[in-house]
Amino acid sequence: MTATIARPAPERAGEALHEFAFAGAPERRLFTVFRAARGTARAALVLCPPFFHEQFLSYRLLSLVAARLAERGIASLRFDYYGSGDSWGDERAFTLDGACADAGTALAEVTRRVPGVPLVAFGARAGAWPAARLARQHRLPLWLWQPLTDGRAWLDELVAMDARERASRLRYPFIGTQPKAADPERLLASYCPPALRAQIAAERLDDLLGDGLSDVHVVDDERAAPIAHARQRLALPAAAAGWHEQIDLRATFITPPVAACIDALAQAAPGGGTA
Repeated sequence: MTATIARPAPERAGEALHEFAFAGAPERRLFTVFRAARGTARAALVLCPPFFHEQFLSYRLLSLVAARLAERGIASLRFDYYGSGDSWGDERAFTLDGACADAGTALAEVTRRVPGVPLVAFGARAGAWPAARLARQHRLPLWLWQPLTDGRAWLDELVAMDARERASRLRYPFIGTQPKAADPERLLASYCPPALRAQIAAERLDDLLGDGLSDVHVVDDERAAPIAHARQRLALPAAAAGWHEQIDLRATFITPPVAACIDALAQAAPGGGTA
């Protein structure tokens, strides 16, 4: 079931349609952004976003990725997990299992919108985990953008970043000599209780890939270790890969090296000319 919010006119003649809507069951409504392909779609993808603060940091980047893919004949559906972003649900409702279920809802929605075309699962950062599960379940090609390979290592990074932010006099100019106290249920202001931390710590991307997935394409920091199961690896320059390393929003734009990575993914899609 879908409730459409708006159907804005394209900004320029011939530009792909950009449509916002709520999708999913009445008790679990997800905010979605559908980007139609320019012309006839040759494929469609479900884009699973990162978690926590990285979700809003990635918003503009993933919008630009979707727009460039649309110009190359690939439709997409972006969405916010239940309990995050503009989707329904309190932040306490966000779980890893729920995020995976939401990816399935998004897949059903993009299938409804663009029936009969090949589908792709796309995951950015922690979104690689629900995307990989979706790809395994439905035997889809999998595209990963700077995927997190080790949940425990990422959790350690978040804890360290949280400690730095709590001790920052720029962030908290009146904290005195002691840092702001840690909140056991939050990391960088996002709700992340012990149960969710345990779920994240148990995630290993290698466990989700392997035998069930043979069509994996990865866009990653040029400094990152290669992913063994990837059919294609596209390197992002360090300057374009660090958008998630700070909590503050920064300007986002598609540089030529980033554009080349997106175009290579488009070539890997059905009808793109890459086997």
